[in-house]
Amino acid sequence: MKKLSLLIGVIFILVSTISFAEMGSKEPSLPKDWRSFIHAKSMVIPDKSHDLYGFHHIYVNKTGLETLKKGGKYPQGTIFIGVFYDVVTEKDNSIHQGKKLFYVYMKKDKAATETGGWTYAVFDPNGKYLKKDVKTECYACHSTVKDSDYIFTKFIE
Repeated sequence: MKKLSLLIGVIFILVSTISFAEMGSKEPSLPKDWRSFIHAKSMVIPDKSHDLYGFHHIYVNKTGLETLKKGGKYPQGTIFIGVFYDVVTEKDNSIHQGKKLFYVYMKKDKAATETGGWTYAVFDPNGKYLKKDVKTECYACHSTVKDSDYIFTKFIE
């Protein structure tokens, strides 16, 4: 009877562990230290009808910096953060960065086999995760730059 109880207990633990693993990890979150990442580049898309409208500031963690500079496949754990801001044109025609619009996130993760080995996420201006269909809203576009390991950003000194 003790063996049966022990067996049931082991099965329960295994089933619980498998069920937890199948649920996947919790929602992605912005890394707390993202502000310590290296600024890779900035750009602006001033067309409000464009899906990626705004000022873009792209940052990379130290894990991916050398690959960004030299090219090649990014190592596990590489993270890119993009911060998007509104585009404000003043009366004197100067263009400025306005309020924060959203964040984008990419993390090199070999388990993300359906999205080229990258996990994608989008966050609101306060860092709250926004559920998106990353296969169609992120990966579909990034798949066009497979030769650069799905990264559009080029390092600018």
